[in-house]
Amino acid sequence: MIFNSNTIGALKRTRTDKSGRPAARPEMAPADWLLEALALIGLMVLAGFAIYQYPGLPEMIPSHFNSTGTPDDYAAKDTFWLLPGISLFIYILLSLISRIPQQFNYAVKITPENALKQYAMAIRLIRYLKAALIWMFFFITRATAQVTANDASGTGMFFIPVMLGGIFIPLIIYLVNSHRHR
Repeated sequence: MIFNSNTIGALKRTRTDKSGRPAARPEMAPADWLLEALALIGLMVLAGFAIYQYPGLPEMIPSHFNSTGTPDDYAAKDTFWLLPGISLFIYILLSLISRIPQQFNYAVKITPENALKQYAMAIRLIRYLKAALIWMFFFITRATAQVTANDASGTGMFFIPVMLGGIFIPLIIYLVNSHRHR
């Protein structure tokens, strides 16, 4: 994404919202297209997997995994649709939210000079989180199906650290870059 003096000049002349921030949306870069594709593919893989696995599930399936990844609670078979449903909700909600970056809370003051860069970084973080959460839900759904088929004993003890790292490391990187590009 290239920000030159013409872009910044045009941004200064654009309308602003109630907060006085420019109401503009940066163009999607190749990384943004990739993240959107990963989220959409993840959603389709999750839905396809759930549809394929559901008929073969027993009446009671794991509904919760403890900190070591071992199932510690069970629920009715129909709860298998919960994570695909939440994933669809997250996909729609984060897609809609990413359309209004001028309404986000930022760690730095938004000015006409930094607005496009700050908006682009915030939207990319949302796209990343959308894709990461959908794939994490796929992994949990897959682990649930594997436990019921006796192919695995749970998610594994590394699931929680990997999941937390996959969410918080990009968030920290975003905050550092946000302050760097104020």
